[in-house]
Amino acid sequence: MATADAGDRGLLVIGIDGGGSKCAAVLARLATAGDGGLEILGRGRGGPANPRVAGHEVARASITSAIAGAFADAGLAPRSVSAACLGLAGVGLPEDRDAVLAWATQSGVADHVRVVPDGLLPFADAAAEPWGVVLIAGTGSLALARPRGAALSAETAADRCGGWGPLLGDEGSGHAIALAALKAAMRAADGRGPDTILLPALQRRFAADRPADLVGRVYAPGVDRREIADAAREVLAAAEVGDAVAAAILTGAAAELAAHVRTLADRNAFSAGVYPLRLTGGLLAGSATLRRLVVESLVASGHEPGGVTVVTDPAAAAARFAALG
Repeated sequence: MATADAGDRGLLVIGIDGGGSKCAAVLARLATAGDGGLEILGRGRGGPANPRVAGHEVARASITSAIAGAFADAGLAPRSVSAACLGLAGVGLPEDRDAVLAWATQSGVADHVRVVPDGLLPFADAAAEPWGVVLIAGTGSLALARPRGAALSAETAADRCGGWGPLLGDEGSGHAIALAALKAAMRAADGRGPDTILLPALQRRFAADRPADLVGRVYAPGVDRREIADAAREVLAAAEVGDAVAAAILTGAAAELAAHVRTLADRNAFSAGVYPLRLTGGLLAGSATLRRLVVESLVASGHEPGGVTVVTDPAAAAARFAALG
């Protein structure tokens, strides 16, 4: 990448939000005067960017593609910018974080690069003080907490709960919901479980003429977690029209997600009715029903948050994180 032109008005920053399914990039200009706000110039998209699950090579390619798309959207040639924040799933361990940081630095993405867990990004959304709990549910699930009064930085450790991947955790995630739906559909096909419209809905989604054909579709080589997790949309749709099986799956998922929040609220002595809760991730951000069920579960257990914010643009929050200096 070439060095940014001296004639640029303000400093350019890049924000990356990378998860198990996709990667989003924001190219923004940081004002050099006034309130220090950001002007978003361009956006880009890439594939999976969780180095722990997708692998570092795939994650790098996804990030590179997203950044290139953001520059193209802005009508600018790719160049090194002043600062970048890469908020990624799968960088909770120092070795993963350091590997991404070394690559991004050597690649000349920016003069100053930060690599942080994607769960930290919503704390930079400027909607409230950067403390409380962030709950993420997309392909996977994770919750993070930060104490009140601590400055937001890449070096500040956040308390975490969940985020252990599809085999060890990710309860309440899109992947977990979709698997529960597929199992419920097969039980219905067998007659072991109640009838549910999830069975024909999932057959249509996976182009399966018969229930038995779902086996070949789901276990086919190349079917990844993202494709499975996308089937959670069928659960949301079925629950909206009153399917009892789908509603039970969603209620269970909400209880699992609320348990993440309660655990962190208790461990950090956050007072009910005071701590802010930020909800993000494709699943939570896209489903008002699931958000309502999560909050209802918290209220029922005496852990009502003081305020709830839905963070729909974590890549822009990453750009603000990069601008922190």
